[in-house]
Order: sequence, then structure tokens, then C-alpha cells
Amino acid sequence: MTPVHRRLALGVVAAPAGVAAGLALHLGWGRGFDGPVSRPWESATGWDRIAGAPPPETVVPAAGGEPVILHWLGHAGFLLEWHGNRLLLDPHLSARVTVSPRLLEMPPGLPRGAADLPPVDAALISHAHFDHLDLPTLEAVPALPRVLLPAGSEGYVERLAGVGLGVTGLAPGVSTAVGGLRVTAVPALHGGSRHHPLASRHRALGWVIEATGATVYFAGDTGYGPHFEAIGQRHRPAVAILPIGAFSPPFPIGRVHLSPEQAVRAALDLGWGGTPPRVVPCHFGTFVLSLDRAETALPRFARAADRAGVAWTMPALLGEGACSRW
Repeated sequence: MTPVHRRLALGVVAAPAGVAAGLALHLGWGRGFDGPVSRPWESATGWDRIAGAPPPETVVPAAGGEPVILHWLGHAGFLLEWHGNRLLLDPHLSARVTVSPRLLEMPPGLPRGAADLPPVDAALISHAHFDHLDLPTLEAVPALPRVLLPAGSEGYVERLAGVGLGVTGLAPGVSTAVGGLRVTAVPALHGGSRHHPLASRHRALGWVIEATGATVYFAGDTGYGPHFEAIGQRHRPAVAILPIGAFSPPFPIGRVHLSPEQAVRAALDLGWGGTPPRVVPCHFGTFVLSLDRAETALPRFARAADRAGVAWTMPALLGEGACSRW
């Protein structure tokens, strides 16, 4: 190989590496290994950029049914309390998701880890990606008896059996009882592999949670598709917890995530020509997992929802706003 060819070969190798390093630096993926990286929730989520933004709420009206109490854990994680039952939804309270440090700061004096959570009846996991299935969080939840996740993904949580957890895999359309709640697995347009975001033989799911008089839909993580209208027709959710972040670039990542505007369109589809459900946005403000920044999704979603007449509630962090005692 001539010196010219060697320089060209080195350039071919070095240029992509340099771009990747610059991108990682820009997105902050190298931070957090020597200590926490956190910001107040107002700036981390972009809430402080929304003029006249509604205050965060924990009690969410459920259209004639008993109100749903939702405590946000950051990203796509929630503690749901309803009709005397408690469910965890995609809880992630660790300091990192692979390359991305946690940005969302839990206010002083509030619970900061899974060990501070109350006893729950089950954890619902939408799919096996590291930002939705966090094994250290599940292992630390006190007295967690049961984990529901997509059928075929049970192998990802084998170690949970060692701490006494029951694991149940469900396919789309299958229901099970959790206390006084009926939980049904519904489709999602998203990959379910543990180690990559692409299509795989492992499913991702959403969850429909039903009680007397109302339904809550937790989308987990999904791209936009006809499944929203089908879920709306069948289940008529009063509350829809929809992801709004990690949508850039449009291809490939935008095909399996909702943009803020697509989340509003999904809410309209869920309303099936009538009143759309009240939306609780999630999957924003906590980790940087794509080219859009953590604080950009919520202001865009707020503008789109207001234009479309879709009611929404900013999720309140665990311990903030009205909450039940445990």
C-alpha cells in the first residue's frame, strides 16, 4: 500500500469515528460516569418554555370513572394507583440508560430509588429495551410479586426469579386480572429486542388497564400506525399515556417512536371520531436517546395539542402534587 493509499484508508476509518465522538459529546453521552448529571424538572422537560403551561398534576380525571393517580418516575415510568391497586409502568430509576446519563432531577426529600416505592401489585413492562426494562429497578422494588411483559421476552428477566418474582408473558389481545383491574396487552409499532432498536422476533406491547367505568391506555413505546384507531374502537380509553420524545432522525428512529405531533394525531385516532382521551405525555425530559434534545418534545407537543383541542396533563414527579399516602 502506498503512503497515499494509507492516508486515504486512515481517513475512511477516522472520519466516522470523529463524527461519532463529536455527536456523543454534543448529546452528553460521555457525562455522568464520575457523578450525577441532573437538572431541575422545569428545564429538563422544557416545561419552563411553555407560556401558561398547566401545573403538573398527579390526579388525572377519567371521564366519569374514579380519577387515576399517576406518579411520574421520569422517562416512560409511572406508579399508577387506581381502585385500590398499584401498578408500576416501565419503571426506570437508575442513573443511566447505556450511554445516556439521567438528566431529570428528583426534588430534594422525595423518593430517589426503587427501594423507596410502596408495595405494588405488579409491574407492566412494554418491551425489553434498556430504557423500559431496567432490571436493577425491578429487583429493588419492595415486595414486587409479579411482572407482566411481552410473550417471548421472559428470557430477558430470568434473574428476577431469584428474587421471588413471578413473570408472565402476554401476547396482544390477552388479558389478565391484577387485583381489581383487568390488564390487556395491545399491539405497538416498535421492536422488542433487548439489544437493538430494529425489528425483531420479540414483541413490544402497549397495555390497556380497565376498571369500573373507565379505561387507561399506556402505549409504552410505539411509532404511529393504525393500531391507535383499533384500540380506540375496542377500548375507548379515557386517559392515554403516550410517548412524545426520541423521534429524531425521522428515519430510522422516527418510524418506531412518536413525534410530539404524531402523539396528538394518535390521541385523535384513539377518540375514534368523538372526544379524544386526556393525554399524559411521557418518554421525554429524562434521557437523551436520539438527536432531539430532552427538553424539546414537551413544548412542541403542547403547541400541537392546543391547536387540535386535545386535553393533556403534565405528569407530576413522584411526591409532587396531590398523592395518596402509603
